Amino acid sequence: MKNNTLFGDDSGKIFTIRKICDFDEAEIEHNLMPHLHDFYSIFWIESGEAIHATEFVEYSLKADTILFVPPGLKHRLEMDQSVGGIYMLFNDDFIRYNRANHVPLKDYRLFNNPDFKSLITVFPEMRAKLKNITDLIFAEMQSPDEYSEDIVLNLLHLFLLESRRIFDHQYQETKEEPDSTPDATIIRFKQLIEEHYITEKSVSPYAEMLHINPSCLNELTKRTTGITAGELIRNRVIDETKKLLYSSSISGKEIAFKLGFDDTAYFSRFFRKYTGQTLKEFREHSRKKYH
Repeated sequence: MKNNTLFGDDSGKIFTIRKICDFDEAEIEHNLMPHLHDFYSIFWIESGEAIHATEFVEYSLKADTILFVPPGLKHRLEMDQSVGGIYMLFNDDFIRYNRANHVPLKDYRLFNNPDFKSLITVFPEMRAKLKNITDLIFAEMQSPDEYSEDIVLNLLHLFLLESRRIFDHQYQETKEEPDSTPDATIIRFKQLIEEHYITEKSVSPYAEMLHINPSCLNELTKRTTGITAGELIRNRVIDETKKLLYSSSISGKEIAFKLGFDDTAYFSRFFRKYTGQTLKEFREHSRKKYH
């Protein structure tokens, strides 16, 4: 592929699309080892067979399977050069830079769901539609211009929406007992954070909801995602703060109250401690970067 980036080195946005057959030996070997990402990944296996494994669960990815990997999940992928398909990766900065078209990824249920079902099977009637979308993305990446970021972003959203349609159809009728694996616990923990991070910012309430000991939750989260349970909660608060600073004009004080902080001075210190920037500095820098 002639070009695999749309952005300058300092933009903070990441989007890449590649053919799996273009992976070199070093990349294949890297994927064999358990590793963490801070971006979202999509693997569309079109031919051959690959193995995707977390620390506790292993999946066989046969032809016409699409895998969705969220950030913060320790995993490995076994495949060789006989595997054909498409690989996409992107980060939150790319997804949210265009406010008018931003749909939170948690709404797709592809990357985060309580049963850790992050696979879909692509049947012939949907294959051509999804293939057309990825072909358009590849074409746009070859000769990018000032419209390309918006076009690729919207094509990515279309790919995810079509995938979610398949996901909902394939799983809506299969009512199974909740998975009790550690991976499923982490997925459920992340969902609980989404529901309660404004009112609950310590580990203990979440551990109680999950019916496990707080120290066990911390250990499980650290082993599975590479960070502690407390860091997962804190990162969600920081992410929401950043989104509000970038996409709204409300004051730091209003953001503090909106996110459940009674002490605005503490909120300001909290944000600066974990980002290295004041609220004002982040708002000014992010708007210069994306406008």
